[in-house]
Amino acid sequence: VHAGRVVGFFHGPMEFGPRALGHRSLLALATDPSINDTLNARLRRSEFMPFAPVTLRSHAAEAYVGWDPEDSEAGRHMTMCYQVTPAMQERCPAVVHVDGTARPQVVDEREGLYHQILQEYHAISGIHTLVNTSFNLHEEPIVCTPGQAVA
Repeated sequence: VHAGRVVGFFHGPMEFGPRALGHRSLLALATDPSINDTLNARLRRSEFMPFAPVTLRSHAAEAYVGWDPEDSEAGRHMTMCYQVTPAMQERCPAVVHVDGTARPQVVDEREGLYHQILQEYHAISGIHTLVNTSFNLHEEPIVCTPGQAVA
């Protein structure tokens, strides 16, 4: 990821619901705003569908206005929108919507290997956030097998 490649991450049990939560995810640089065009073209999605960030919980207050570090469930399932901080808007423009918000997934040790990957990326890059999106094409169901993920 740090080299600018889009990385597929397929691990553990299948997720359910409308979000990619790190079991069936494409991960990419949040620092590169052009990644949105790349992902939209690959996934046949419209520009209207913004990409979501995955952020280390230990750094969420640096990224999201009004973040409550005492709420251990906030952000785990990408169900809340937050205004982003000026620093987040500058460092991670690929995940900031046109209105200055983001709908993050915020991860900690409970997410196991997914959290470890983001921690390692942070150690290498100093950036606490990546783009996280699903493998599925627009209006298609979530992928169930590794073969579907790479198809």
